[in-house]
Amino acid sequence: MQQVSNSFSSQSRVAPQCTSVALAERNQVSTLPVRLLRDDQVAVQGSDHAKSFQMKMDAHGFAPEELVVQVDGRSLMVTGQRQIESSDPVGGGYRLEQKVHRQMQLPPGLDPTAMTCCLTPSGQLWVRGQTRVRHPPEAQTGSSSRRSRGSKKGSNLA
Repeated sequence: MQQVSNSFSSQSRVAPQCTSVALAERNQVSTLPVRLLRDDQVAVQGSDHAKSFQMKMDAHGFAPEELVVQVDGRSLMVTGQRQIESSDPVGGGYRLEQKVHRQMQLPPGLDPTAMTCCLTPSGQLWVRGQTRVRHPPEAQTGSSSRRSRGSKKGSNLA
């Protein structure tokens, strides 16, 4: 499920980082650091791995410190908020507030500790991760239980 919303209001829904750290200790929510890249091409390199996850979203105008990227189990949530104010005694002023929110399910087997997040100069936010390579436990258990059954049958026949 993916949700994207931009709104202009005075409500703040971005949790401070100290709260994120406290949540991470209790609920296994981890906050990914947003790294600012110098070149857009760096984000594109290595984006075609078969066993990987990647998500790209438009975050134009946001600075890395205005974005919060959190992983909670198999859920990825990106939130951001920025404000710009200007006042001119002669011409008046303005206040702009922008929010972004996107939430989606992550694929099974993704290693949340190996996920990275970067923001390009053109405002594209990339979140990437690698899936864990797992051998199905049933296959290992099934073959060993067959061997043990075979050896029991062999011992019963003797």
